[in-house]
Formats: sequence, structure tokens, C-alpha cells
Amino acid sequence: MTRRAAIYTRYSSARQDVTSTTDQVAMCQEYCDKQGYTVVHVFSDQEKTGKNTRRPGFQRLKAAAEAGEIDVVVIEAVDRLTRRLADALTTFDLFRFRGASLESVKEGPQDFLRVLMLGMGAQFYADNVGAHTLRARRGGISRGRIGTTAYGYRSLEIETGLNREIDPDQAAVVHRIFNEFASGRSPHAIADGLNADGIRAPRGGTWNSSTIRGNADRQEGLLRNRLYTGRAAICRTRTSHHPETGTKKVELTPEEMVEAEFPSLRIVSEELWDAVQAELARRHEQYGQKGNAVGARRTRYLLSDLLKCACCGANYIIYNRTSYRCAESRKNACNNTVGISRRRIEARVFGKLRDVMMSEDLIERFQATLKAERKALANVDLDDEHRRLAAALRDAERGRDNMLAAIEQGAPYETFAARAGKLEAEITWLTAKIDETSSRKQARNAPLPDARAIYGEAVARMEALLSDPTLVEEAHGYIAALVPRIELMPDPEAQHGIAVRMHTRFALLIGEAADGAKVGETTVIDC
Repeated sequence: MTRRAAIYTRYSSARQDVTSTTDQVAMCQEYCDKQGYTVVHVFSDQEKTGKNTRRPGFQRLKAAAEAGEIDVVVIEAVDRLTRRLADALTTFDLFRFRGASLESVKEGPQDFLRVLMLGMGAQFYADNVGAHTLRARRGGISRGRIGTTAYGYRSLEIETGLNREIDPDQAAVVHRIFNEFASGRSPHAIADGLNADGIRAPRGGTWNSSTIRGNADRQEGLLRNRLYTGRAAICRTRTSHHPETGTKKVELTPEEMVEAEFPSLRIVSEELWDAVQAELARRHEQYGQKGNAVGARRTRYLLSDLLKCACCGANYIIYNRTSYRCAESRKNACNNTVGISRRRIEARVFGKLRDVMMSEDLIERFQATLKAERKALANVDLDDEHRRLAAALRDAERGRDNMLAAIEQGAPYETFAARAGKLEAEITWLTAKIDETSSRKQARNAPLPDARAIYGEAVARMEALLSDPTLVEEAHGYIAALVPRIELMPDPEAQHGIAVRMHTRFALLIGEAADGAKVGETTVIDC
């Protein structure tokens, strides 16, 4: 039977030619043709580092292997798969476990030893390239070679001297942002104005307040970029990735930072720069203080990040104290201007959750659990356990009484102090265990409770807990596991003028939903 092949390609930098992946696919396709393989999947990642496994194409490749859709994975070279040794070995183990082999156009069929050696080489190469790049950047800035892509500047195609110059049109926008912020306008209001005037953001699309404000701890953002005063800095931060989750971590590295003055690149005056930095510091102190949910970046609302606009895909966010609205519509970038109160959307979501939680499938599972617990309880000899605990309690009390008698007859208390403490703790523990055993005996002999009534009370109590503002962070996590996405679409005929569709994973609750959905799959329902 013809083997099913998946081709995987990757290139890591915007500076590399996008045809890099096209060439890789062609090489892998030719290899598959020679081997007689049938290519059933082609996965690619563009401008993605090999040090991070959280790449969309790479994750789809792993999912295909998990699903048993492929027999062989074909790559140009192992370093296209990953540049971390641990990831290379883990991925190879996954493929092997699922019965898929790994083959490289340049290095041939792979086994554990080859992956080990090539993975070590890829990681060493990546580390060496990073160190070489760092040295090159440090030397380059002294010659006027800047690698910045900062808004307000354009590159110069010259071989020596300063390779950046001011872009007059973008510089006018930078000046506008600085002036408006210094005069008291918020980053959000500034972004709204730029979007209303049709001015494109640095990377295209619409402006966000975060692009303007940036991150105070990492000194990022347009308002914090010192290049606008003619001072360039490189090696300010170091980026690393969590070895298991792949989450990016950015750290300040003041000991490695190199600065240089380029007066011809100044866009804002020193006076305006100082005014903006003072205003940033004031606002950071005001909104970043302890207890401020926005400043602390904590989940403040139960459905935060779950509500999505069905028109543009953006988040529905709180735009006043009581209501949600599409984030892009607030910037005049989406036509969906229909909002919904937090109370109403939470009631609709809770209502649907209540319907599902009170389904016959879950009630029957709850009843089965109660019966299983009763059966397990019946199999335990509680009478024997009670007798054993009671005997141990009598021994402990007898030992305590003997020590007290010795102390009364003149024995020094210090001699028995440590032992007395241990005996008291043992007596307390044994007494509690005897009470627990007695309660279990009573429960074993009591009539089986009304499972349906108990379950209904538990669901009602769950709703109360989910609504508790002090538990919103934890409650948000539970709901997100069951309902990862809630889409809102304007509809004059729908309740509150907006249709709501929940993407659910209710199969997590019962193993398999009535409609056949497996655990991990999502089912879309209206609410």
C-alpha cells in the first residue's frame, strides 16, 4: 500500500524570501515522488522561529500524526522541524508512537541517534547565530547601521553610514501622537482619531491603544521609543521561550545595551519627550497600583476574552460599566455597533449552561456516581475500622494518663513534654477519624437520597459561585474550558437585537454528547 506523506516546511525571518517554503515543498515533493509516497498534507510556517513549537503549521502536523492520517513526515532538514534538541526528540517520539517515520531530503530516513545528533547541531547553530547576530549589531550601531523597523523612519539602500532617515509623513503622525498624549488625550482616544482619519497603523490595519502606550516594564511602545529623540539603543532585551509551553519571555538586559546618538533621526523635542514620559509615569502609577483590575491585567469580568464579534472576529469588550461592544467598532473599523449589557449576556449564557447541566445525561451520571459511592462504602468493613481506631485511642489515652500520674508523683515535666504533645495530637486525630467512621456508617445505612434534587441544588449553588465577583478569575477559567468562544451577531429578530452562538465543549462533562461529539470537539449551539 502506498505510504501517506505529510510535507512540513518553515522559514524563520521576514528577511528571508517567502519562496523559501515554496522551494522546500518542491524539494520534498520530488523526494516523495521518487520514494513512491502519496502526499496527503502540506504544512508550512512562515516567519516562525524554530525555537518555539507553538507554530500553527507544526501543531497541525502533530495533530495529523495523532489522528493517524500519515505514515511518513518529509522535511528538507531536521532544523526545519525545530532548533531545540528536546523538541526534536519529543516530536520524533510522537511520530514513532503513531507509526509515522521521519525522513529528510538532505539527511535521509531518521532514527533516534540521527535526530539526536542533528538536533544538537540545529540547537548549537541557533545559539551560535544568536551570539553572532548580537556581536554584529553591537558593531553595526557604531557605524550607523540600525536594524530598527520603528514607525516614522525608512531605510536607505547605502553600503556605509547611517542606513535610516526620517519619513516625513509618518513623522507628522508621530508628532501628532506625542502632542495629543501630552495634552491629556488617552491612547484609546488617539487611536480612534487616527483610525477615523484613515491613517494606517505601523504594520497595517487599525491602530490600538497598546501600540501607542506599549509596555512600561519592557519600555516598549511608540510613546517610549527613544529613537524619536535621536538616541538609538540595541540589545535592550533578551527573548527566550519556555521549554514546555513555548511562551515567549522578554527580559530587560541593561548590562548588554548599547546606545548611540543620531541627531538627524530626532522627531520630537526634548521638552515634548520629557512631558510625555512624565504623563506616562503618572498614569502608570494611577492605573497600575495594587487592586486595580485593569492595571494588574486581571480578569475582571466573567466572559472576558470569550465574546467575539461574528462580523470581524474581534473581541467584544466592556465599553462602560454595564455593557459589551465590538472592540473594532469602537475604533470605527467594524460596522457592528450593537452592544449588549453584561447582565443580559451572562444571563443567556448561564441559562444555556443550566439547560445542559440539568440534562438527563448528566443527572443519570450523577445518580450512577452516588450509587457507585454507596457500593464502595458497603464494601468497607466500617465496624472493624471503628474497633481498630477505638483501641488505638484507648492506648493513646492510657499513655497520656500514665505520664500525668508520673508528673504528679514528682517526675520532671520536661522529660515528658515532647511525648505529651505527640500523644495529644494523636488523640485529636483518632477522635476525628472515629467521628468520620461513625458518619460513614450512618450514611451507609441511610436511605439513598434523591439524586435529582441534590444535583439541582448543586447546579444552583454553582451558578451562585460563578457569579461571585471574588471568584471571577477562577470561574472564568472553568467557563472557558466548556465554552471557549461565544459569537455575537446583530439580528433585529433575535433577543436583545443580537444573536448569540456558543462554541461548546460540553462533551467534556459526559465523555460524549448526545449528538455524538467526542471529548475535545466543539459543538455550536444558539442561546
